[in-house]
Amino acid sequence: MAVPYSCRLVSRRPSGYAPPVAGPRRAAKNQPAANGPRNTEAVAAAGGPSCRGHPDTGTCGAAKADFHSPASEVTPLDAQSPVPGTAAVREIDVDDLVLEDRVHRLLYTSPALFDAEMRRIFERTWVFVGHESEVSQPGDYLSTLVGRQPVILSRHADGSLHVLLNRCMHRGAVVCRAEHGNSTAFRCMYHGWVYDTRGDLIAVPFPGGYGPGFDQAALGLPRAPRIGTYRGFVFASLSPAGPSLEAHLGKAREYLDLILDAAPEGAIAVRSGVERYAYPANWKLQIENLLDGYHPNFTHQIAFEISERRRGVSGRKANSEGSGATARTFGPGHGVLHYSAVNRGYQGRDADQPEYRRLLEERLGKDRASEVLRADIQLFVFPNLFFQSARQHFRVVRPLAVDRTEVYAYPYTLGGAPEAMNRRQVRSLAWWASPAAFGQPDDLEAFVRCQEGLQVTAAEWVLFARGLHRERISADGEVTGDVTDEVPQRGIYREWKRLMHDARG
Repeated sequence: MAVPYSCRLVSRRPSGYAPPVAGPRRAAKNQPAANGPRNTEAVAAAGGPSCRGHPDTGTCGAAKADFHSPASEVTPLDAQSPVPGTAAVREIDVDDLVLEDRVHRLLYTSPALFDAEMRRIFERTWVFVGHESEVSQPGDYLSTLVGRQPVILSRHADGSLHVLLNRCMHRGAVVCRAEHGNSTAFRCMYHGWVYDTRGDLIAVPFPGGYGPGFDQAALGLPRAPRIGTYRGFVFASLSPAGPSLEAHLGKAREYLDLILDAAPEGAIAVRSGVERYAYPANWKLQIENLLDGYHPNFTHQIAFEISERRRGVSGRKANSEGSGATARTFGPGHGVLHYSAVNRGYQGRDADQPEYRRLLEERLGKDRASEVLRADIQLFVFPNLFFQSARQHFRVVRPLAVDRTEVYAYPYTLGGAPEAMNRRQVRSLAWWASPAAFGQPDDLEAFVRCQEGLQVTAAEWVLFARGLHRERISADGEVTGDVTDEVPQRGIYREWKRLMHDARG
């Protein structure tokens, strides 16, 4: 039977994100022993201290008091309760699991850590939920997840957007099972309670049975405390407090503008279907991979050879050390692979290019149009949103369990671009990133092999040291390295550590 547990995070360092400071890198402190993290292996006795004042039981990640435990209470994350059915206190020392140049294997294998990630990351920060073009008409809706919590993005009759928690206020059933559609209301299939697209409870069968004190108006669907949009992309936060969406995106907006300005009309449409795939491994393996310029020449060797034979080109040169392409990280965990110096972006891809260029120059001017046409970038927005300009799509990584992940890849069309060009770009995604395509199956095999290998306990660390000695840090805090360097991965885990470290949001 499953063993219940409680989970507290223990920290010895102050919270708060601080971007890297320009100047020489400091050597990593307290290098770990080869056999595991420091000071984390004391086992708590059965029936040990309970987790009173648990920091994760408040609404939307709000912290509570009593957030401390002496080192003698620290328990291995993977330890089972010595008595079946007895709660085992699981103490997670984040300082010992994420160092500057490595992370502990438990980040990929511990169910306790996964549960903490869902609360401390996905239920606190801004998470992408959909694009406005997917819900453009009154009554349009889509269902998705924020972490493990089901939500509905809906367009109400007055045109307003709402992110509703997908949970009937009667017995808890989801009220919307369909992935998308159009409706004036959501009816729970269990007992027939009906909610409108703003979340208000508008009908209850046989309401007299609840007596004169029944307050129907108070039983609407819960709403995400915060919702924000940027250029059509809708984000929600389940925490009522925290940085604004603008602050969360930070410099990512500049790169997102570079991608979206490729649309002559300034907007994209997400109406070309979706490519889905799943794999039995941890979600962070995919987000690491999306900004990994080191692996393509090896993982995708056969795909590149086929591409070179058929088309005369591949990504082999661009992903070689010293090619001129760069890997970058900035802000709260975001990152970019920047290929514009070695690839040619839209400028070299389409027969429709002269007409397309003319349309872009009319809106952007010649200089900005040239910059957009040269752009070839892959952008990651923490925690789970990824853009690839070359294949004109974005992906959403959905963690389901510590060893189960789904990925949704959405091709989009550029408003005002030649139709033939948009069709080619949509097909390009299917060629590379669908479940049976040339490239993506290679990555999925790598993820599964990593998940299997990380069960080995004799080797505790996953290394992200590549390029640490040659990082360049700009005045605004952006860190840049060679395209083969693990700069973005280090940025991801700095933000992961900050959020897991700070219980207060």
